[in-house]
Amino acid sequence: MASYSPKLSEKKYNNWVKAQLAVLFTKDGLEPFVCHEVQEFRLKCLDHICFNNGLMSGTLCSNCCTENVIKCPTNKICNVGHGRCSYHRNAATRYNPAGCPNKICHNFTTEIQNVHRFYGPSYKNTDATQWCSNSWEIAKCFMPPDGYTDVVSAQETDFNGIISVIINYKEFQLKVHENLGNKNNIFEKARDIGRNLRHSPTLEVEDIDLHQYFIVFQQLLSDAGYLATDMHAQNAKQKLIDLENDTMVIGKDDITKVLDDVAKAARDTIKDDLKRTSETVKEDMIKRRKEDLHSLGSKANEELQKIQTKSDDSLKTIKTKTDNSVKDIEKARDNSVQIMHLKKEDIEEKVKTESKKITEECERAVETIKDEGDKGRNDLANFAETVEKTLYTRITDDKKKQYNDNKQSK
Repeated sequence: MASYSPKLSEKKYNNWVKAQLAVLFTKDGLEPFVCHEVQEFRLKCLDHICFNNGLMSGTLCSNCCTENVIKCPTNKICNVGHGRCSYHRNAATRYNPAGCPNKICHNFTTEIQNVHRFYGPSYKNTDATQWCSNSWEIAKCFMPPDGYTDVVSAQETDFNGIISVIINYKEFQLKVHENLGNKNNIFEKARDIGRNLRHSPTLEVEDIDLHQYFIVFQQLLSDAGYLATDMHAQNAKQKLIDLENDTMVIGKDDITKVLDDVAKAARDTIKDDLKRTSETVKEDMIKRRKEDLHSLGSKANEELQKIQTKSDDSLKTIKTKTDNSVKDIEKARDNSVQIMHLKKEDIEEKVKTESKKITEECERAVETIKDEGDKGRNDLANFAETVEKTLYTRITDDKKKQYNDNKQSK
């Protein structure tokens, strides 16, 4: 290994590099232990599921995506604030209430849920299609909910993720002496140290803090439950001792590894921040669009209401005018009928009067005929002819006058 200066230009920066190396060595010592336990959990789950559901041993499934077996809404995963879940986003990624057709995947969620210390697996990290074949996809359920979607192995997982699996997977309590339910347990302390170092704004560590870090990491690797006798853990512990005592030469590759790890952490943080910012911007855009649509809808409703009001007013005006016109027409018709009726009655009355006069004259003529004999009969005949012509003329004149009156009134 190429030698690097045993004394870096700045003491505090040198301490920070040592602390970061201590984190990496501790992680290397824990990886095999964690991988083995997660692998055992996967195999135990499959045996348990097959036995309880009467399935043939070795039955697997790779068809169900995580969304299909996670109910909607699920806390910290589903976003349904705008009426549409961003996790169960389409037909292919909807929750399947009928469960896995092979009776595997939805039972896997139950197994994972039951062994999570806080009953809140990070399903957003994992790909359920690989649960039957890739143990690390199961391990990701016990890591923090952000920043672990793309990691595919323990080697790609940072110290925080590895420690989180130990703390959150309850079965680890059977393999460690430390009480993992205690908030101040040695694993929690180690995780806090790793977080502080990765997000250090100055890349500096004081001597007293560095000494405390070494104590915590060595105690963790010496846990009496399992790690105290684990070869990988004890090799990592020896590296810590050598690093603390300056008997280990810090090589260029070690510095590069530390800086790459920090850079990755920074990129992940930026990516997560950008993702959250993007989601926030998207939500704001959706909110503004809905507000604009609501505003447009309100304005459209107002305009429609105005148009409706004007239409109603116009219809009322037309109806009123139509009703008045109809009334005028009916009134004129009634007047015409009344006039015609009156004229008819006048004509009938005149005919009756004239007929009466004629009758009276005829009676007088008969008397005269009786007196005058033949002369009277001739005169009577002539007189009757004259009366008939006169009566016809009068009636004809009255009818003509009635016709002219009706024509003028129309």
